[in-house]
Amino acid sequence: MAESDVRVSPVSKPFIVTAVILVFAGSIIGSLWMMSLLGLDLAFARGAFSLHKSFQVDGFLTLIIMGVGYMIVPRFRNVQVPSIRLTYFSFLLVAFSVAASIVSAIGSDLSVPGAFARAAGVSIFAAITLWTLRIHPKLLRIADYFISLSVITLLAINGIHLAGYSAGNPLSGVQLLLLFPVLMIFGVEYKTLPSFIGFIRPRKRLSAVSFGLAAISVVLGLSSALHGDPLLAIAFNVALLGCAAAFAGAVYIFGGFDNSEIMRLIHGEKKARYMYTIQHSRLAFLFLYAGIAVATAFNVSSSYMLYDLAIHYTAIGFIGLTIALYLPLMLPPITGRMIRFTKFNSVPVLLVILALAVRTAGDVAITTQVTSKEVSYLLMTSGWLVVAALSTFVAMIHRSMKEEDNVIDGNL
Repeated sequence: MAESDVRVSPVSKPFIVTAVILVFAGSIIGSLWMMSLLGLDLAFARGAFSLHKSFQVDGFLTLIIMGVGYMIVPRFRNVQVPSIRLTYFSFLLVAFSVAASIVSAIGSDLSVPGAFARAAGVSIFAAITLWTLRIHPKLLRIADYFISLSVITLLAINGIHLAGYSAGNPLSGVQLLLLFPVLMIFGVEYKTLPSFIGFIRPRKRLSAVSFGLAAISVVLGLSSALHGDPLLAIAFNVALLGCAAAFAGAVYIFGGFDNSEIMRLIHGEKKARYMYTIQHSRLAFLFLYAGIAVATAFNVSSSYMLYDLAIHYTAIGFIGLTIALYLPLMLPPITGRMIRFTKFNSVPVLLVILALAVRTAGDVAITTQVTSKEVSYLLMTSGWLVVAALSTFVAMIHRSMKEEDNVIDGNL
């Protein structure tokens, strides 16, 4: 993106800023929780452990995907957000639901008004998104299908929570929460990745297969979350794995086209951005495959280790790395500053890989209960490595920014 091709779009700013604050808070709480599971006495912090999910999923993931949606979906149609006031109102409702979780953890129970506020906030987001998508695109309509399925999944999840259903498969319930950002990511990547990596169009047949399996996955996931049948959960994960594999093939995540001419012609900033996109997208999909495979295994053995790893491989490995891929592309329209990819380094992604490797070892230690005190202390670093990855990523982004004298209209 050229330095002059930045269009300021501040509507997403409160979503992104609040999401970043929440992901730090949630990661710190998660780090303390992991330390407690590995044997450290943290009685003072136990009351806050329930906030880990509230901050990370209900707060961070929901707000950042809403922020992304409010900015990118209108850009796909070259239109403005239909209502800025409703956009900010949806932000306030979701933020209130997170605040209600904090109050509920330390005193008065505000879970019911918090749940209704969250449902209202995401309903506004869904309505604005679907209203914007009513405008027929010229190309790549399947991207709209993924985005629409994403917000429909979010509405269904909130409907289940409001109705009080909780007897189903516990992992399927969490996976459905993660499926909202996963499907939104698929929609955005379908529209953008092929042009980022080679100015090519997605493969139509694989695209149709991927979306069909995505729709089947949502139906099976909702059924599993409601009824708890292990066979439903296994079928859900098999369909989801097929969806992810077909999608990766459709948008050339792992190659399938000749990019030698591109690599020969691009240099400097363009090459740095190209390699950053390739590396992060491939690694993210490997973690997604691992997360789904581990989730399938959980429904056979019901091991806590598999439950925990399925969630974190998907949430940190896939969703986290993909957000790290797209956030530098989204910040210029929000801040009016360009991002210099030549200033990037591999420290954040290496810390994420190390964090998930240490977490895997920690979950094995928790499950087998075979470890020394010294090793336990070492394994307690897994969550703090995530915090370090977040910190180094934010520092890297800040260092790579530069002020623009003139900010004019352009495209993402």
